[in-house]
Amino acid sequence: MRPTWRVVGAVALWLVLEWYGATSEVSWLFLLAAWVLALVVACGAYALWNRAGLSLHLAVERSRPAADSPAEELPEIVLRTSPHAAPLFEKDGLELAVGLRTKGGARGPAWVNGQVGGAEIRFATGVVPTRGWSRLKVLRELRRGPIDASGWTIGSSDPLGFFRGQRSCPASEVGLVLPRLMSLVGLRQARELEASAAVPRSGSGNELFGIREYRPGDSLRRIHWRSSARHGELVVREYEPPGLQTVAIYLDPEPPSDDVADQIARIAASEAWDCIREGGQVVLWAPGLEPSSSPRDLWTQLEWLARYPDVPSSNRPTDSPDKPSSSPKQTSDRPDYPGFAGTSPASAVVEVVVITARANEELFEASERARRRRGWVVGEAVIDADIPLQRVGTEWPLQ
Repeated sequence: MRPTWRVVGAVALWLVLEWYGATSEVSWLFLLAAWVLALVVACGAYALWNRAGLSLHLAVERSRPAADSPAEELPEIVLRTSPHAAPLFEKDGLELAVGLRTKGGARGPAWVNGQVGGAEIRFATGVVPTRGWSRLKVLRELRRGPIDASGWTIGSSDPLGFFRGQRSCPASEVGLVLPRLMSLVGLRQARELEASAAVPRSGSGNELFGIREYRPGDSLRRIHWRSSARHGELVVREYEPPGLQTVAIYLDPEPPSDDVADQIARIAASEAWDCIREGGQVVLWAPGLEPSSSPRDLWTQLEWLARYPDVPSSNRPTDSPDKPSSSPKQTSDRPDYPGFAGTSPASAVVEVVVITARANEELFEASERARRRRGWVVGEAVIDADIPLQRVGTEWPLQ
């Protein structure tokens, strides 16, 4: 709390009144001078009391979904399981309540200023009622990631402006913006039809169960040409029916830009959504980062992706594909995938999806343990890998 120039004027007035009172021998001038001095002291005491009882209040009042927001597309049963009353996705907006709370009686004047999500916010009020005071700030077209409130200060004064002070508030997180998502099933099927004449890669698909006659609608990639020539009619490979679908999504740990990181997060969120809505489970992982938890919970995966690539680092040996696992011996005959220690049953079909913007050797080495694997490349990086790769840019939605 520091005095303003008004205190200098008040003290000067007090000295003048004291001098006139002493030279003119008018007694009431001394009383007036004492009142001026008492007023300055009272304002200083009030300013200290006012400053001590104010606290900052930041809260999301409601969301403003964009026209094509996933919040408008996700089923109601999924939205009800969200830990947030109104989940926020990229490009959505929100109404943020910025205010002050008081201890005891009403206080004021006071003001607040700081930043939320990169936007500068300033509000002031003459009185903070006992029930509190707040104003709404609308934030539009939010970017993926935490909504940080930083650099916030609470300013206060006395009613006459003799003293004013400023108190800093600790940084906080007022919300989390989730990545956008869409179903990629139709897009993947279209890509498969476009490449139906290509020779199937070894190891693609589930384990072979047998062959059967060709039926309209079967992918040409599943035709077994040798058996077709021997039987004199088209036959296709029949794969064993999948068990509980388990998808391991491996992400580039160091995307070259925010736009690329956002696109990687969107694709991963879409892959996770396609798997979980079919009853499967998902684990997200990147070299050096803590894998996601709760494989069957969509919101846990979206929150992990909202913070990607700034997810907490992991020093556990099981998270590195190059180090032996230190977890208890498993009875399952499946290989140990990074991030999957103890999370998927032995009957699960594990598919690895690699999403990267560069040739990360660790990612592709880790994916080699899977029965099924495929990948996405964001950008123009040249990647030589023995898995099907689909290249995309940073535009959304994917075409």
